[in-house]
Amino acid sequence: MDLFETNFTNGDWVIVAIYLCVSILIGLWANRYVGSLSDYLVAGRTLRLRLALATMTGTELGLVTVMYSSQMGFTKQFASLYIVVIEVAALLTIGLTGLVVFRLRQQAVLTIPEYYERRYSRRVRVIGALMMVVAGVLNMGVFLKAGSLFLVAITGLEDPVALKWIMTGLLVLVLFYTVLGGMVSVVITDLIQFLVLGVGTLIVSGYVLESMGWIEGLWEVGTSGAYINPLEMDNPTTPENKADGIGLMMIVAQVVAITCAVMLWPAGVSRTLAVKSPRIAQQLFLYSALPFLARRALPALWGIGAFAFLIRHPELRAQFEAQESANLAASALTAQDWSLMAMPLYLAKIIPAGLLGIVTAAMVAAFMSTHDSYLLCWSGVIAQDIVDPLFGPLPQKTRILVTRASILAIGAFLLFWGLWYEQSQELWDYLVITGTVYLAGALPVIVGGLYWRQASCVGAHAALLGGLLAITALKDVVDTINGGLASLGVDFQVSSEIMMLTTMAFALILFVVGSLGFPDRVLQPEESA
Repeated sequence: MDLFETNFTNGDWVIVAIYLCVSILIGLWANRYVGSLSDYLVAGRTLRLRLALATMTGTELGLVTVMYSSQMGFTKQFASLYIVVIEVAALLTIGLTGLVVFRLRQQAVLTIPEYYERRYSRRVRVIGALMMVVAGVLNMGVFLKAGSLFLVAITGLEDPVALKWIMTGLLVLVLFYTVLGGMVSVVITDLIQFLVLGVGTLIVSGYVLESMGWIEGLWEVGTSGAYINPLEMDNPTTPENKADGIGLMMIVAQVVAITCAVMLWPAGVSRTLAVKSPRIAQQLFLYSALPFLARRALPALWGIGAFAFLIRHPELRAQFEAQESANLAASALTAQDWSLMAMPLYLAKIIPAGLLGIVTAAMVAAFMSTHDSYLLCWSGVIAQDIVDPLFGPLPQKTRILVTRASILAIGAFLLFWGLWYEQSQELWDYLVITGTVYLAGALPVIVGGLYWRQASCVGAHAALLGGLLAITALKDVVDTINGGLASLGVDFQVSSEIMMLTTMAFALILFVVGSLGFPDRVLQPEESA
């Protein structure tokens, strides 16, 4: 059996192509219903609970989610499921209490930076928007690479040039119907993609469990040296790499980051702001717990299945390790790239032709549903919260034009960054670190603004800019810091999780000190008249 042998046929390509054509038609049709910026960005705030739940799940179950969850399942097996517990607990807490999201929806704003201006000042709005776009676009920059690696493996295409063209075409398609229809087309396509993803996910999970031998197979993997306890710093499957596991400090960092992201990540908040009422916004989080559990746990199961499959097929494992070593020597693919490819290489061998096309269409749907929402989110922030406050007020048509131009500009950057940047750490780690650039400052600024009367503009400025410290949590930067400490004779090593927690604490301290030390000036009645 060859490593790149696949069940993908021309018939499967036809299935995928039909799905893509349907998406184009939806974009053209949705454009007829865009009349204002509210329509374009939040679908006129008319989403009911069931539609909002479907479109939110369709967005958050993106191909990048499938890839990083399966990568964690492949490298950390059952220990990777701690992420599932954290996210579900955060969703239930917010859904039951309405923490932050209820009050935020009451503000009736289009974007988070618009809230910054309403609570603080226009300058806070612009700075917050810039930080959001920088973090969001960097975060999104690896999505294209993840999609490319999936298609390389699932289709058996070994020519990287061909895949670059394929992913470019997919990106152009997403740009096309997002530019035309805005949130209207995103909501409609996400609803369809939610259905396709549901079918595809169930198909894949069934074949994975059958391949592993159902419950007995899972038990066998768990009792044969797999990584189970996330509190252990050493991963038993990689004894050559000390401290390659998770550990308590990483769990704490993930609790903070994931809870913040669930509440405040802009692509998700866009759904919160698009529902009909604050009550529905709260319910959206409560009822999202089950589908979000599935979106994390099932792809992790696929990664565990890939891990078990290579163990049971030593000849494939030898090919996998040989290909990995050869590519590392030639600097073609990183070790992280290969761990991302393990799951689709596995699926291409256990799922028959025809069904494999449906699965691939589902994954392409996942790729597109995430890209369209994220592109619309970041471009909307640029138009609504950077360009308009600095050069406006702009008429509605001009704002929509700027939004569409921003979508194209972001798409061009994603194409460059996604195919150029070499991933040196697991995909999820990169995503949560770049997300912290925004979340570290947004958490105190938004929560403080909603619940603390003494929150001030100076505190908000300082906290938002303090989030830039999160860049130090990237692996390359951490290695540089540790090298510098060693050269100075300092017997201490930092880690990504330490730098993430330091950034969150640093931004919070800046916010509190700045607010208490530099309170906002209270206008006298004659000044405000």
